[in-house]
Amino acid sequence: MAEVANNDMLTEMLIAKMLEDDMKQLENARAAEQFQLSEALRSSALAAGQFPKEIQQVPLGSSDHDVALGVLAAEIIANKDAVLAQALQQTEDSNLVLSRQYAQKLAAAEKKCALDAEFAKRLQKAFENGEDDVDMHDAESVLGQDMIENIMAGDMNDKGKGKGSAPNRGKDREHAPPPYSAQVKQEEGDTSNPYPTCGICMEPFQATYSPAAAARSANSSSRLQFGTHLPCPQAHAYCISCLNGYIHSKLDPEGTGSGNPSTVVFPIRCPECPSAEWPEGIPDHIAERVLSEKGMVLWHHQKLLDSLPRHYCPNPRCSALVQLDEDSDDPQALCPSCNTVICVPCRVVWHDDLTCEEYQALPLDDRAPEDQKAIQLMKAENWRRCPSCSFIVELTHGCNHITCRCRTEFCFKCGSLWDRRNKRCSREPSCELWDEEMLLEEREREREEREEARRARQPVPPPPPYVPRAAPAPHVYVHVPVRNHNDDLTWMDDPDVLCTRHWFTAEMINTLTCQYCDTKLTSLADLRYHLRHVRWHAVYACCGRFFKREVDFERHLDAQVTRFGGHLHTVQRN
Repeated sequence: MAEVANNDMLTEMLIAKMLEDDMKQLENARAAEQFQLSEALRSSALAAGQFPKEIQQVPLGSSDHDVALGVLAAEIIANKDAVLAQALQQTEDSNLVLSRQYAQKLAAAEKKCALDAEFAKRLQKAFENGEDDVDMHDAESVLGQDMIENIMAGDMNDKGKGKGSAPNRGKDREHAPPPYSAQVKQEEGDTSNPYPTCGICMEPFQATYSPAAAARSANSSSRLQFGTHLPCPQAHAYCISCLNGYIHSKLDPEGTGSGNPSTVVFPIRCPECPSAEWPEGIPDHIAERVLSEKGMVLWHHQKLLDSLPRHYCPNPRCSALVQLDEDSDDPQALCPSCNTVICVPCRVVWHDDLTCEEYQALPLDDRAPEDQKAIQLMKAENWRRCPSCSFIVELTHGCNHITCRCRTEFCFKCGSLWDRRNKRCSREPSCELWDEEMLLEEREREREEREEARRARQPVPPPPPYVPRAAPAPHVYVHVPVRNHNDDLTWMDDPDVLCTRHWFTAEMINTLTCQYCDTKLTSLADLRYHLRHVRWHAVYACCGRFFKREVDFERHLDAQVTRFGGHLHTVQRN
């Protein structure tokens, strides 16, 4: 507000100065007009042959405009004088306020000096009497609350008059230290500060044994804040305001006064020390010196809550506080927030298809529901885990010798470590280096990808028009029982079963070409794997023969078989 008033005053003075300059310009213009008129008269006299003895200025006369300008000039001068008087008055008031504040600081310093003097007298008396009390930490513990209030409430102007009640009069007050503002404004080059600095607000404060009690007994509004040092290894210092706010942010973050029942608060650690360096946290006796009575009630209430057992919902998207009855025979509990079923003995989401003993026998990395799904997928896709880092590895091509990203070498087939000296797996007996079944699977996968790409490039033909057909007449035939519907085509290597006189079968075996799709294969095993796993055409086989059409296959099944006494190795894949 004072700065705004000063700006307004400066603005008024500037306006008055500008108006005064305008009035001076008008006066100069009027004087110029008078001089021009006198010069004109002088020139006329000379032209008439007369020489004037003395040139006199001709008055122009006073009009209403001239009178108004004179009044305006007088008002401008009066306003300028008023603004100047106001500025002088404001300066005097500011000096009076500063003097009063400085007097208050001096009075507070004198009271502090009196308190220190009385405290020193008590300590000296105790030392002379041989009383070495470890509790004599500050003035409050030595003098008592009543004595401190009497000293701080005494009138410092009654020195030597016998009117005051303060016990420390006389020469002790002559050595009172200057106020903090005077100590800060020291000689140039001396920047030492006798007060500690708060680690949160970075402001100086006055360290004391009990900041809360010192703040209640102090009666000066311009004093420094009180504070204390924490008993941490670094002895960090904080003022009472910042330390109070820090503790309350832990005890009651919502500001409702009901504490923090959903979170474990204690121990409340130092704001600057790492948790490993000072795990004990702020003790109770430090809290009693900093917090108010209401704050200590909240402190003990939160400590009681933290001492009770707490259980949280194991669902990572919930984590709500859950009441669990450990004495109940029911091992399940229900989270009231997300309705997740919880296993009470294991403290996890309910594990289906596993007992508590089986679940706890699992490695820690495989216990989560997501990990269980990953393990099931790994088994279904025939993946393998690295025995060193447990990273999941997929073998898409190549041999069974695997080198993980952690540089561990192992066998993909059995998971054993790889013997680099003997170039085989360490299992006895060792596994084969190459897995032919896996190589055939890789080739078949490549064929499927090429076939899908080819079909994607071909245009989709329009559907044929609908032509109603009459229901076929029922066909009655005697069906010979089939011995095996899920043949693996191993009979393709057996000359006693393979029918080489059948042209379709002989062409397929001799040329190693799939007669259904004209795919060229590399070996008989490759042909067998292709016929077992192909998905874009049908396969019909029975009694050592392959059939190109389903109608031929059905006709063969209806016929009487004399070679094997019945149908053998029947395969039908549509």
